[in-house]
Amino acid sequence: MMTMKRARNVGVLLYEKVDTLDFTGPHDVFGVAGYLGSGFQVFTVAEKEIPVTTVSGITITPRYSFDDCPTIDILIVPGGFGARTEITNSRLITWIRDVASQATIVLSVCTGALLLAKADLLKGLRVTTNRKAYDLLRGMVSPDTTVVENVRYVDNGKIVMSGGVTTGFDAALHVVARMSSEELAQETAAMLEYIWHGKLDIRRAVIEDGEAVRGLLVNAARWIERTQGLVQWREERFTQDYVSGLIEQYELFVAHMDDVPVGCLSVHWKDEEFWGEQFHEDAGYVHRLAVSRDYLGMGIGTRLLNWAEGYAREHGKSWLRLDCMAGNAALNRYYTREGFTFCGRYEAQGWAASLYERRIGENRTLG
Repeated sequence: MMTMKRARNVGVLLYEKVDTLDFTGPHDVFGVAGYLGSGFQVFTVAEKEIPVTTVSGITITPRYSFDDCPTIDILIVPGGFGARTEITNSRLITWIRDVASQATIVLSVCTGALLLAKADLLKGLRVTTNRKAYDLLRGMVSPDTTVVENVRYVDNGKIVMSGGVTTGFDAALHVVARMSSEELAQETAAMLEYIWHGKLDIRRAVIEDGEAVRGLLVNAARWIERTQGLVQWREERFTQDYVSGLIEQYELFVAHMDDVPVGCLSVHWKDEEFWGEQFHEDAGYVHRLAVSRDYLGMGIGTRLLNWAEGYAREHGKSWLRLDCMAGNAALNRYYTREGFTFCGRYEAQGWAASLYERRIGENRTLG
């Protein structure tokens, strides 16, 4: 007998003087995505099951209180003038901390970031909030936490944070794309008649994309050497002729956001060299995954991997596989967070690669 997957519960926190669009925007995004068949179930929750009044004067009764709320998979923490008061509400802050420890994703909108800071959930992360609250947030977080200005959202894996008010739409659509598919997020945005600033256009690269792809690969190589202190890719390798050869020989894809190239990857169906006796044909093999450094924190790498998984599924494959230079500890941790399982090592002269795989369509915790 086939077992139906449980819908993901999306809990939207309410409190006095919450901003209306801060919570209704993400609520509608997940509500529409659920209507379109993604398996999201959205509800509101507050400290008590009594009406609360938003900043703009709308009164709304939460569906649940803290005492009877179901398990939450995605927690939405909106902002508003009330956030500055609620940071002193120890019960609400404790509840956020407890729910966050069990949730797959916590999404703050606007000054909801202040509540996450008070709950001590932001240590060491890249964070953002409403532009008028940057300094306030900066004063509430640890020195190793970076406040990122003038972005619509940042993605730290488990913790996703948006800027002010309407940017919550973008962050919520990003989470839909990350947890379900790029196509579903685009369909949701279209139904809401919203111009999604985070929309990725992923297509097969052509020769005219050669310079853009070369730039992505060279900048990724430089960034890895600068931040990790190792040479994963030698940038001199990425000549124009080399990149043109990749485009002609392999299934190489480039992702654009607002007509700007922001990432690339190739998908292969053969990879005996690295995988050896472990090689099988029931997998798509990802290579040359690179993301623009100008778009860090937007979860583009995750979305490209999820897109590659869908592409491999369309080709009848059950697994997504990739390799990563063993010495790049940060990248190895990233793939583990993305649900990949370590399968072994490929040993070469002077260097080694870690081999990873994840089953296509398998339920996993992101971040």
